[in-house]
Amino acid sequence: MSDNPDREILIEMHRIGAAMEVRAVSAGDGLEVVFTAPASTSQNDIDQLARAKLAYVRSRAGGGGGPPPPRDSGGKGGIVV
Repeated sequence: MSDNPDREILIEMHRIGAAMEVRAVSAGDGLEVVFTAPASTSQNDIDQLARAKLAYVRSRAGGGGGPPPPRDSGGKGGIVV
C-alpha cells in the first residue's frame, strides 16, 4: 500500500441552491469527510479542500484514519477547513 492514503480520493457532489455538498472518501483507507462549498467552487479547489480535510481529520485521530476523538462541547462545534 502507498505511504499516502489520499493518493486517490472519490468525490461525490450534490448542488443545493448556491452551495455544493461534497463527500470525499480516501480510496487508501476508507476515511470519509463531508463539507460544504460555494457552488461556484472549481473542481481543482474541491479536490484540494477534500485532501486538506482528510489530512486534518486523520491528524486529529492520531494518524490512524479513524474518527476524531470525542469532544465535550455540549453538542456545538464543527470543523472549518
